[in-house]
This record gives sequence, C-alpha cells and structure tokens, in this order.
Amino acid sequence: MIKGIGLDVVEIERMDNTNISKKVFLKSEINWANENPINLAILWCIKEAIVKALGTGFQKNILWKDIEVLPIGNTFVIKFSQKTINHFNIERDLFHVSVTKSDNIVIANVIWESAS
Repeated sequence: MIKGIGLDVVEIERMDNTNISKKVFLKSEINWANENPINLAILWCIKEAIVKALGTGFQKNILWKDIEVLPIGNTFVIKFSQKTINHFNIERDLFHVSVTKSDNIVIANVIWESAS
C-alpha cells in the first residue's frame, strides 16, 4: 500500500555553497558527491522528497542526518537512523526513488510503500 509520495525540485546553482554539505550530509554522502553541485543537488532533493512523503518535513523527529542516501549504480539505497525508524515505524517499508536532472535543476520523486 502506498503511504506517501514526495516530490522536490532544486536549482543546481544553490548547491555551490560547500558550507551546506557539512550541515546536512553524512560523510559517505559527501564522499560520493565529491563537491559536485549536481550530486549535492541530487542528495538534497531525495532527502527533501523523503520527508515530504513521510508528511512531516524536517523537524525534531527527523533531521537531515537521520537519512542516508547511498547511490549504487543507477539507483539509491535509503537508510534511516534507528530513531527515525522507530518514530515512523518504517523498519520494513520501501522507499522508491526516481531522479531526473537538466542543466539547471534536479527533480526527485519518492514513493513510500508499506511492507504489509
């Protein structure tokens, strides 16, 4: 069963500020992005789309670093902090991620599917 859908759009030029990276991304994400604004925009967009699918936005129960986006080939694996898993009861749920980009923007769509 679909529990939520989230969509986010970000202008790539907004990701030229490397100060943002250390505040919102985990070390593994920063290593993958390699300070490339397109890669940073992809990570940003996916995280924003996830919290929109959850229906909360970023707040005290889910912070930027509670979500880890792991790019693997042409897909993304999403990992959550234990605090977030417990709060949203999402231990076995699936998060389907789709990303597209142009020269100027990145768009991410996330579908949250219940495991049961």
